[in-house]
Amino acid sequence: MDTSFQRLELTLKRPLLVPDELHRNHPKVHARGPEHTGSVLMELVVERLGLKDLCDVDVLDVGCGVRFTQALINRDIPIKSYTGVDVYRPLIDYLRREIDDPRFSFAHWDAHNAMYNPTGTKLTSESSLPIAGTFDVIWLFSVFTHLEPADAAAMLTILRRHVRPGGHLFFSAFLDDAVDSFEDRIPEHPLENAYYSERSLRALIVAKGWSVASLHPKSPEQFIQHYFICGPTPPDATTSS
Repeated sequence: MDTSFQRLELTLKRPLLVPDELHRNHPKVHARGPEHTGSVLMELVVERLGLKDLCDVDVLDVGCGVRFTQALINRDIPIKSYTGVDVYRPLIDYLRREIDDPRFSFAHWDAHNAMYNPTGTKLTSESSLPIAGTFDVIWLFSVFTHLEPADAAAMLTILRRHVRPGGHLFFSAFLDDAVDSFEDRIPEHPLENAYYSERSLRALIVAKGWSVASLHPKSPEQFIQHYFICGPTPPDATTSS
């Protein structure tokens, strides 16, 4: 390819500039910049999973928002494929309209959540994601932090069907061992702060077909609460909590 044409192509490349109303992260996180926070979290995933990068990784992001797509596109972060799912239809409509890249796909999931989608369809273990296929890495940032136990159990069951053998589940959660099992900490704002004891969430993870590889403390500088890294338990394996 002619180098002058390459320069023209780079000049004409349009950055993804997402309208503020589609950013649904906490204002303090959003203030640090969506591309920055998205990049930091992806670097954390790569580091903790012992990967070189995401070049050979098919990622499923549930509760995707826009910051990871914005970081991947605008910072040319390599990835094999990225599938984003979210309950907020305007966000998904925007991403489908704006992203013309075969590595990316997006789907709206009308799943009920008292905070983010109160009119949606209640999750059960028989519920299905609006996408097909299996993935190397499934991540959820600031999703379990807003799920009550029945929905958390359903989510773990649903996601188990979409992870590849040897794949990983990476998700953040509010943990507090002063909590007996679960606490919706701000009742007047349902599921704004959904806290679990470590023991209860570990037990739920194991009961739904996952094994806990590691648990890490919250890291404000990396924009994350406590986070679990899990792997699929083989169907014939004997596990105990």
